[in-house]
Parts: sequence; C-alpha cells; structure tokens
Amino acid sequence: MIDTNTIFAIFDTILITPYRIPVPSVAAFWFGTAVFALWCTVAGEISMALVYLWNRKYYTDLNQKMTRMHNISVEAIRRHNKKVFKSANDWANEYFGKVFFSHAALFAVSLWPVAFALGWLQERFGGISVHTIPYFDFGLGYPFVFILSYIVVRYSFSKIRKFIPFLCKVDVLREEDALSAGEMTSWTELAPEFKKKTSPKKDCQISQCPAENNS
Repeated sequence: MIDTNTIFAIFDTILITPYRIPVPSVAAFWFGTAVFALWCTVAGEISMALVYLWNRKYYTDLNQKMTRMHNISVEAIRRHNKKVFKSANDWANEYFGKVFFSHAALFAVSLWPVAFALGWLQERFGGISVHTIPYFDFGLGYPFVFILSYIVVRYSFSKIRKFIPFLCKVDVLREEDALSAGEMTSWTELAPEFKKKTSPKKDCQISQCPAENNS
C-alpha cells in the first residue's frame, strides 16, 4: 500500500525535474518555476470549470432572479410605483451580491494550487536569493519568481484556452447560461421619458414674440 510519504516523494520528483535542465542555475530556476506556474494554472482552470459544472443550476438560477428583479424595478420606476420599486430593488441588490460573491468564490477555486506551490517552493528553495536589487542588497527569492511567472503564464493561457476542448465547452455553456438569464433593462432607457416629461416648453421664436410697446 502506498503511503503519504511515497505520494509526496513522487510529486516532488515530478516537480523538481524541470529545475534540473542543463542550463545556468538562474535560467533553470526561471524555467522550472514557469513550468510549475503552468501546471498550477491548468489545475486551477480545470478545478474552476468542474465546480461551475457542479453548481451550474445554482449560478443560472441566481442570474435569472437578479435579472428579473432588476427589470421589475426599472418597470416600476417607469410606472411610478415606488412600493414595487423598493421591494424589487432590494431583491435585485441581494441577488446581485450573491452573484458577485459566487463568482468571486468560483475564481478563488482556481487559485488553490498557488498555496500548494508556495508551500513546496518554500520547502525546496526557502532562503535562496535568485536576484539581488542593486544598491539595496535586498534578495528576491522564489515568491518574486513564481508570482511573476504565474501572472504571465495565466494571462498567456487565457489567450489559448479557447483551443482546449474541455475549457472551451465550459465557456460556451457559461455564455448560454448568461443568455438564458435574460437581458437586463438599462436605466438609461428611462432617460428619454423623464427628459420628455421634465423638459420646459420651448421659448417662442423672436419673430413670433409680440413686439414690445415702446409708447
């Protein structure tokens, strides 16, 4: 039976291999960390996609309720029904908060490999300075290299994820769910109506105004 230490040893061997390419040590460290960042990005994106699929009905339901209550509140303003507007707007704000935090939590799922990566890097490269800032004698270690590599890799990955079948399929499903939630009525649509109701009467033209009595 494989114990925990054996599993960790296998992962450690896999992760350290890119750092051992036959190039200068600094270049090898950057390359190995970039590969590690890529693995973290892929694992995080797949995790986020799986969580979305698992909770897809919940996310879709929230978006539909938020859109519906928002549109009701806009229509209530159009009909000058303050009671309905207040109630619908309160519900719309509540659903908006739930949608916002659910998406924030979904994004946070994609970051779980980062904590694992920083822990492993600390174990392997803690206390080692990769670069030193001139005139300050301040060393930059694995956090600087990993975070910078992760940002670049994740941004680059976002440009090619549409070519990855599984992730592309999930993106299509998310777009379909967004469309099924309906279109939110814009508040700007009320502007012409209010402008029409509140605009003052046009002044008469000079030629139409009665002449002043100068006598």
